[in-house]
Amino acid sequence: MYQYDQKPGTRLSDESASALQQIHDSEYSVLVGRNNCGKSFLLKALTQQWGKNSSYLGPARYQNFNLLGYYIPNRNRKDEKWQQWQQQWQQQQQNIDNSPVNLQQAISELSDEKREHLIEIIYELMGVKLEIRHTVYDNSMSQKYISCGGHNISYTSSGFRLIATLVTSLMDTDYEKFLIDEPELGISPEAQGILADFLFDRKHREKYFPHIKTIVFATHSTIFLDRNNIYNNFTVEKNGDEISVRKVETQTDFNDIHFFLLGNRFETLYLPSAIILVEGKSDHSFIDRVLALRYPGYLISVVPAHSDSRIKEILSIAKGLFSDLQKSPYRDRIFVILDSTHTAGLPEQLITMGLTSNHIVKWPKNGIEYYYPPSIVDKIFGIGPEIQITGDIISRNGISHSKAVLAEKIVSLLDSVTPMQADFTQLFLVPLEAKIGVL
Repeated sequence: MYQYDQKPGTRLSDESASALQQIHDSEYSVLVGRNNCGKSFLLKALTQQWGKNSSYLGPARYQNFNLLGYYIPNRNRKDEKWQQWQQQWQQQQQNIDNSPVNLQQAISELSDEKREHLIEIIYELMGVKLEIRHTVYDNSMSQKYISCGGHNISYTSSGFRLIATLVTSLMDTDYEKFLIDEPELGISPEAQGILADFLFDRKHREKYFPHIKTIVFATHSTIFLDRNNIYNNFTVEKNGDEISVRKVETQTDFNDIHFFLLGNRFETLYLPSAIILVEGKSDHSFIDRVLALRYPGYLISVVPAHSDSRIKEILSIAKGLFSDLQKSPYRDRIFVILDSTHTAGLPEQLITMGLTSNHIVKWPKNGIEYYYPPSIVDKIFGIGPEIQITGDIISRNGISHSKAVLAEKIVSLLDSVTPMQADFTQLFLVPLEAKIGVL
């Protein structure tokens, strides 16, 4: 139990050593995890470990200024900044996330060539022309300011200045490693995408930031994940005072962190949490109603293919929507339900198309009718032997109904607590619940 003013003994696990070395050696690394999992601590610890050639940019980087400052040469600038960082890291009594980058000063300290590069970058990212102007038009001795599309930078949005701060900090040739906490902070999703594409582009990196060996992002945004090399993404977890770091090892791992950053809900993007492909109308009406009753807080799309031959066609459409299904977070959220009698080789073909084998549900018996809730089937037909299916007719105890009529009766009697048939639960509901996160 810590005292109110006692600094926690946060530490990195021994098992994280390999992942931390990979982060050190890579061009890009992305850290993902829950709030308070230790991402910010990790960035600061790495900055401390890597030394004065590394630069930490914290989330508290909102700045405003009216006039440019003067550039005053200081040969000890880098050492003084590092000593200031060391002192803050070692002595702080609370978690302070102030950034050492002062945008006004940083722009003044850029070389003329670097300032021209900054102007080029901002125009490419934001479509706004920066100009260095004198406060008095016809007086070159007057102080300078930055014009953004004709007005002072102090009147631009906070998001604009946050992007300008991030880009300007990366142009500082005193550093070769940059650790950035929440690069998405205060920036619209569209601007995030433009910025991420720019920073991950090799040509831009070589032209504008040739001095940078490593950039490390800690983020809550899917946009800053490294999709070009999924192994550059890492998950961060905290257990007590110990922080562990684990590299993404598989496409499934990457899909999982992508989905986590969406809040574990595709509904936040107006997309279903899962897609269920079924063969017939009865399958559709029953399963759709079961899912709506049991999981009212989830959006689950049940799609009738009307025949197992059309399932491949529908899956092909899904592949078109989600590009490479093998790499899509939806790969683990598409289920196909097949009768025991189906087109030869269909499951294997679906796996080849990108579906996971454990999400292809094959009923042991041929017909969804065998998997209706037993209590409701008994209510309709009376207690007795197993139902008999002859063509379109379902019979027991001398009572017969067509498949369509029986489906309507079953659906009308369902409620949220109706006990489901055992195979229906184990083969379908259990893996579905595991994927959509039902507690």
